[in-house]
Amino acid sequence: MPNLNLGTFELWYQYSGARGEPVVLIHGAWGDHRQWDAVSARLSESCRVLSYDRRGHGASGSPAGSVALADQVSDLATLLSLAGHGAHHLVGTGVGAVIALQLALLRPDQVRSVNVHDPYLVGLLSADAAAGPVYASARELEHAVVQRLRARDHRGAAQAYVEGVGTEPGSWGGLPPAVQESFVANGGVTLTEMLDPTTQTIELSRFAGYRDPIVITTGPRSTAVFATIDDRLADGFYSPLRYSFEGSGHFPHVTDPEQSVRVITEFCKFAVERTG
Repeated sequence: MPNLNLGTFELWYQYSGARGEPVVLIHGAWGDHRQWDAVSARLSESCRVLSYDRRGHGASGSPAGSVALADQVSDLATLLSLAGHGAHHLVGTGVGAVIALQLALLRPDQVRSVNVHDPYLVGLLSADAAAGPVYASARELEHAVVQRLRARDHRGAAQAYVEGVGTEPGSWGGLPPAVQESFVANGGVTLTEMLDPTTQTIELSRFAGYRDPIVITTGPRSTAVFATIDDRLADGFYSPLRYSFEGSGHFPHVTDPEQSVRVITEFCKFAVERTG
């Protein structure tokens, strides 16, 4: 598989599909490109799909363990510049969704549309009294997971996180073994990301003039904080679309890939028709 040499480390990536709109899949915390395997296999039948491991995750290295959000946005901008397929549709989940939003601000020329699922922008709720209960619950989960990671209980931390961001027990057992193992393996870099405040907030005022297509998604089985975050995020955009994955939660790209592919392809079609 190809690797992009970024000087002090290499970024692993792959393209699948030889035709159609270019789409980049940006994985969230804990995992790597394997989160998207089932989606990529189906989506590549109609799109040119770029999957990659963010720095410090999976097969990608990182310089001295640095995984700062700004650097990760720059990594993706460099990767898309060298790919040579023009502006891409960005599809991101969790931290990957935050990276997608930041890239849309940094390099709008590289972006055809933005599709974000459950971005953990909990910092948007810090001064919102109405969001107090869900904000407090999210911080409690975050603290518990961080404590387990600091104790090097990566498996316990991963399971606690997955069970915590859903609304029903058994979510961890519903993930494929390969995805579970990637979560455990990436526990160290996840701790670093969780302690980085820039992954948890965004300047919504910077999107005041943003007009490219955007869809904000969640699922009814995601914990309530994500819907609340999405409400605040939507307030910062001009006419964003909203979608709720029927019967799914925080990981529809893993647990319901067919619905995920349908949503991605339909939104890409909408974006192309809207932007010409």
